[in-house]
Amino acid sequence: MDFNAEVQILQRGVTVRDELLCELVEILRDHEPGLKRVIQSIYTLVQDNLLCNTQLVHKVISAVISGSQDETSTRRRLLARALVCVQLQVRRIPADEGALMLHELLARASDDVHPYAGQILGHLFNDFVRVLGADCFLRLLDATRTILLSKEPQDRKSSYFLISKIQRMCEIDGEHSEALLNGLQCSAQQWIAFAVIVADLEEQDPNLVGITLETQLPQLQLMSSDLGERWLAWLRTICIRLLQEDRVQVLRKTLEYFLTHLSVEYLCRLGLLPEFLMATNRSQLFDPEGDNWLNGEQVKQFVAKGNVELLLEALVVVSWENVPLLVWIRSLESEQVESVPKELFIKLCLNVKAIDNYDLREGARDHVILIFKDTIDGFSLRDYIVYMESLFNKGDLFPESQRLKDKIGNCTDFEEHIDFFSRRFFDIFLCYDRCSFGLQPDLSHTLFSKMETLPKQKHGFLRFVFITKNEELFTRFYRKFYNVDTSLLQKGKSLGEMQVHLLDRLDCQTDEETSFLKARCVDLFTLNMDSWAQLEELNLDPLELLEQGTYDTILALARLLESHQERITDDAVLPALISRLKSYDFTIIENVVNYAYRILTEEEFESVYINLMLQTKYVWLPGEKLSISLYLKLLLHGEPTTGMARIEAAYASNTLRFVESSAELRYNSICNLKLCTNNEMRSKVFKELLKINEKLSIEHPQYTENSEVHRQKMRIASALIELRRYYNGPISLESLLLPTDQLGINLMHEFLVSVYAKNIDWALNALPNLEPRQQESYLSIAYIFIRKNLGNLNEQNKLSEMFSLLLPFTMGSTRSTRILAQLILHKLAVTCVEGSICIPLAEILVNSIETSLGEKLHDLQSDPRLWLPDFIWNYDRLCCILYITNVPFDEIHNYSKYISYKNIRHAFAARKLPSSGEVAPPQTRSEGSILPSTEANNSGNTSGLDLILVASLLDSEINFPALRRTCEKFGFQSLVVAEESHLAETSPSHLSIVKVKSENLVEFILAKQAEGYKAVSSKGSAGTPKFDLFKFPKKCILVLGHEKHGIPINVTGVLDYVVEIPQFVSQDTNFEASLLIWEFFKQHCA
Repeated sequence: MDFNAEVQILQRGVTVRDELLCELVEILRDHEPGLKRVIQSIYTLVQDNLLCNTQLVHKVISAVISGSQDETSTRRRLLARALVCVQLQVRRIPADEGALMLHELLARASDDVHPYAGQILGHLFNDFVRVLGADCFLRLLDATRTILLSKEPQDRKSSYFLISKIQRMCEIDGEHSEALLNGLQCSAQQWIAFAVIVADLEEQDPNLVGITLETQLPQLQLMSSDLGERWLAWLRTICIRLLQEDRVQVLRKTLEYFLTHLSVEYLCRLGLLPEFLMATNRSQLFDPEGDNWLNGEQVKQFVAKGNVELLLEALVVVSWENVPLLVWIRSLESEQVESVPKELFIKLCLNVKAIDNYDLREGARDHVILIFKDTIDGFSLRDYIVYMESLFNKGDLFPESQRLKDKIGNCTDFEEHIDFFSRRFFDIFLCYDRCSFGLQPDLSHTLFSKMETLPKQKHGFLRFVFITKNEELFTRFYRKFYNVDTSLLQKGKSLGEMQVHLLDRLDCQTDEETSFLKARCVDLFTLNMDSWAQLEELNLDPLELLEQGTYDTILALARLLESHQERITDDAVLPALISRLKSYDFTIIENVVNYAYRILTEEEFESVYINLMLQTKYVWLPGEKLSISLYLKLLLHGEPTTGMARIEAAYASNTLRFVESSAELRYNSICNLKLCTNNEMRSKVFKELLKINEKLSIEHPQYTENSEVHRQKMRIASALIELRRYYNGPISLESLLLPTDQLGINLMHEFLVSVYAKNIDWALNALPNLEPRQQESYLSIAYIFIRKNLGNLNEQNKLSEMFSLLLPFTMGSTRSTRILAQLILHKLAVTCVEGSICIPLAEILVNSIETSLGEKLHDLQSDPRLWLPDFIWNYDRLCCILYITNVPFDEIHNYSKYISYKNIRHAFAARKLPSSGEVAPPQTRSEGSILPSTEANNSGNTSGLDLILVASLLDSEINFPALRRTCEKFGFQSLVVAEESHLAETSPSHLSIVKVKSENLVEFILAKQAEGYKAVSSKGSAGTPKFDLFKFPKKCILVLGHEKHGIPINVTGVLDYVVEIPQFVSQDTNFEASLLIWEFFKQHCA
């Protein structure tokens, strides 16, 4: 047989083999173990130069990609092995065939982006560039950009890997670099900034990401006027990725940059305005209690420089959270919305109406009415009603009665508008406006006068509205048009007869009209009542009346109740009435409170008042006759809100200047006690508060900031400060000046003790024997006392003595004590010098302390303790002290009023942080591995254990000699390093130093896996097993990822396991290696 015949036979055999393998792949498409064995067979064939046809390779990849998706990680490992086969095949077949195979794979990954596209591109990136050259760049770039926007973490990691590859190519001058930059249509500097941002977005520490954004975002040159379309597409991609960031701190940095440097028009050019607005739709961004929250001024400046109509068109289609929508609405000014179309205005109104927080809705609504004043003034009556119904909910307080009256009066075709005066009109425009403020007579008369000009059949729903008006003008109308027997509408008439008669005369056409007319009859009947006793005489059930009438019935019954001098017979009436009250119905609420205060027992009144307070947020107290028990409950009242409700309340307090109700109630309770003429009552309340505080200190010697215990102590200290002058009994300093208390509580107690002290000899004598924290409290007490009594002490020649007694503490045992003593003496000395008080030591102290503290003195002047004496004579001293001690907003009455003290508040917050010297510095690279000291390090049973450490991905800064010593000490089989490593390949121990090219690392791992090894990496994320809970295999390859770039996508595909080392443990690769090694040997050698 000649040679050609043999070749043909071999080729037919190869063809048959490949056809059989293709059929086998198709059969095993969903059987992963079988598919794995086929791929391993193909790998062996290719490695032995027994090449497969291209169709078989594509068949395998197709089977892996389109097979069962239940085990994604397994599929990725199968694909990684298949791609290794592709790489080996491309190296062994003719160049044109290899190029064709890679072209087809690139097209598959780029044209039809699927979950494994990133893995294919990452694994074969070097092959694409080497074989296809610049021809593949545009496809590679487009696919990379698409994958970057994926929501799958694995896909995003693939895109980061590809971007870093492109970055390294761009940094090297040459043909490829120029071609890539031309394809990107950007400069190398712009792409490097892009790549740095993308890479650092994977940082766990948001502060580090924020620093990157500050420095790199300007390098992208977003606002350049000559950006190419391809680079614009990349910019849009990175912007979308940034705007989709989950971490609020990182998102805030992005938005701050966008708000400052971009405009509405530019965002529209990028097609990013909807994404930008959605990114701002996070209430946490505007949380006044958060760090560096976005404020309205930044948003307002952004709006001022752009096209407001474009902005509103995008804004009205977003499903907004309450606070962000209010921020955007408050950023609008009148002159910016003059030309906004009516259709857009009504959509904006509907957005405001959807705000489910009443206070925020009211703030947004008031601003909309303010800025659109000219537009609203120009509305016809029809448009006005439509737009107001789009803006107001049933139950909202309607403040527009005057404007409504003017539009009704000026309407020349009122008959054409009659259909708009429906039950809905009544509920929004008329019903609740009368609760406390009364329906304006001129509005009702204007509306009525218009209706009188219409024929009867045109009266519509309005014919029912005025039935409760017992004026001659209205009764004459009902006699004239509807032949109503108006005597039945007078006092003392039967409710049933009235309803039957009016239902007959007013000709109700619908069930809604019938039920409304019956309700208005109940309203009229109760309004006609002169006393509650009449209800009992007529045997009428108030509960039924409440159910049947409108809000006018509630108003009437509350009025009757206030004047009632006896206890009502049905105890269920009062709770039913309270449950129907609105928070702004102060007059009605006071009616109920006054009745309860006069008639009920102390215990009953306490229960009713607390129920009323919780239902309506009512904060006023009726008089002095309150029990000690109730006072204590009110002084300590308040449950902090959490989550979204807290952010909304904080924003309302800080921006809309709303007073938090529980804080106002506590403040009013203190005021009520101060006005109380019963000094014994005040003294008892004071004493009980001392007991509660002492009990809290005993039961909770340690408590966290802003916990329930901390808040109780804040409230107790607040009341004690204000009521101290009314108490002459003893106070236990031991229970007030506790070193275990929170710092803010210490400051409040220091103020309490010092302001009412008759002398401070006891404090000065005790100072030397106290521990540092107590010394600071006693120094503060002495300082406040001296400042308060400066003139008297000088006259008594005691001031110099006190200076001398305080001076030794400037050399105290702790830094904080020394600095506080210096600040106190400096402040006292400056006060004496400025007040011409002759203290020989004063001027010397001023100069020496200013020299000692230098530039730090200016910042230290914000120490809150230095400011306490300034509040002694303030009428609102309590709120000032609460504010500077950084208490939450809902602990201060009128929180926003004290914003001028924010620097002191920030200084207090900083004062609570631990000094830097108390924090252990992180381990540095030069320190090498840190291993637990144990006898197990180099002993124990190690039979059957094989451990290979792969360090070839690490950069040159890593301490490789330290890693080698670790491997030697723990009996590693091999240490794998990069081929360019200078580490000697010989080792005095049995350790083998293996050098592997980066492109061959996957093949090395696959070869070891064929020997029974399992590959493990520590570059996991949340959701992967914790390293200390993971069961390490006995034959193990530990793959260390690059500290910044992590594990390349092609290597990730062949890993058997990924474990997580928590980010707070360390970012140092040596240390991570040490933890993994120690955990491995702890499991297998202990």
